[in-house]
Amino acid sequence: MSFGPSAESTSLSEPASTALTTAAVNQAFQDTVQDSVEKSTLASSLPERFSAVQVASSPPSHLDNPSQLDSHSKQALEAATLEDLIATAVEQLTIDDFHGRWSSAKQFSKQFSQWGDRAIPPLIHHLHAQSDPEIQWFLVRILAQFDHAQFDHAQIVTALAQLLMTTQSEDLQMEVIKALSSMGGSAIRVLSQLLSAVVDDAQRILAARTLAHIRRSAVIEPLLSITKDANADLRMIAVEALGSFHDPRVTPVLLEAIADKPSICIEAIRTLGRRSDLLTTTDLITPLQQCLVSDDETIACESAIALSRLGNTDATQLLGKQLFEPLSTKVKVTIAQSLGWLNTAESVAHLASAFAMPIPIIMPTVKQAIAQALGQTRELALQAIAAQPLIAWLSEAPTRTALETVSETELAKGLTPETFLLTQTVLAVLPRLNATEALTPIIPLLGNSDPRLRMHALSAIKQLDPRASQAQVQRYLRREDLPLTRKQYVAQTLAAW
Repeated sequence: MSFGPSAESTSLSEPASTALTTAAVNQAFQDTVQDSVEKSTLASSLPERFSAVQVASSPPSHLDNPSQLDSHSKQALEAATLEDLIATAVEQLTIDDFHGRWSSAKQFSKQFSQWGDRAIPPLIHHLHAQSDPEIQWFLVRILAQFDHAQFDHAQIVTALAQLLMTTQSEDLQMEVIKALSSMGGSAIRVLSQLLSAVVDDAQRILAARTLAHIRRSAVIEPLLSITKDANADLRMIAVEALGSFHDPRVTPVLLEAIADKPSICIEAIRTLGRRSDLLTTTDLITPLQQCLVSDDETIACESAIALSRLGNTDATQLLGKQLFEPLSTKVKVTIAQSLGWLNTAESVAHLASAFAMPIPIIMPTVKQAIAQALGQTRELALQAIAAQPLIAWLSEAPTRTALETVSETELAKGLTPETFLLTQTVLAVLPRLNATEALTPIIPLLGNSDPRLRMHALSAIKQLDPRASQAQVQRYLRREDLPLTRKQYVAQTLAAW
């Protein structure tokens, strides 16, 4: 298709030439905006439309003087043709299946990138106008193909950053992050400039969050620049992102962040807990110890978890010691859980010692957490140590009095909620520790007045040693001092075996 007059007409006067050029513009515009109804027609029309834009991008070759083509008309032709073609291409993406979209996107990427900066605004417009994450996914891939060295990526980076923060699609988020990472230094420069030059906090937060997703060492410097910013949201983003880099510049920032507002302090604590590699050069235990006794329970609990992750001797001793200190029940429960995760001889010893302490030094809720932590012991050599205080608790006189009530009046009262929950936990833990010696104190619970507890006792017995336990149960029933009611409870329980 030719835009303009034939070769014989090159000597036409200026008015005639201008009129003819206007006609050519109108004709070219009509050709490019014609919509196809059928998919095949739409797909087959795209190559011709690409050619039309290439022709419109340069002056007609038949003109002796290229300036004969009015500049305003040329720009109008280029803009109308380009925008229409991009709209048509996006429409093609909406009607194809995935494989068709993939093929089309490859073709569009190559052509659009050749048109340079002119294609970027329309593509960004369609990126934000689209509601289908899959179409946006392909548009992101197209935008990422523009030559990083040749074009200014400020528009693309800003558009992708906005999309990253607004979309709920994980696949789209990953593709945006991939696109920004592929832009490398150009994306980081644009975002860094937004951090330092923009007054609007919303745009600075957007830039910071986008930088946080680009896992390159080049983002460390701009993120460090906002660790002391007046905006707490920016400080939070910086601390969270910097925590993933093992860079010596980051450690002082994390230690200082412990003194910041609670949300930032908590993020710093979590990060320090993952940095056991620093223990040989940096004292992490002391600052975490200060956080462990914080009035903020969340900070204290996060400190216990961080110390457990560090897992060295100093951290274990600190956690074990704090079980006996006047801390809140929630913090002590977290400490017990943290010691249980360590699964070392030292941590088991601390837990066993704490479980043996009487109330109110160790309250029932904390004892229950300690019992659960002891039940996590995996080393066979340590399981006997972990089971010992639990068996002793079931066997000791106060517990037997509570669990083996001796009169009909006491039998009707049942157990207190604290005693029931603790007993239930101990019965669930002992089989995991392979504590067959626990059969002796467990069997009397088959005659308890609480049917729930009887079932828990039966379950524990069946898991420990079914054959040996049957003989022991029969000997228990032959006891002359055993009340008739208790014998009846035992018989009812055994019926469920």
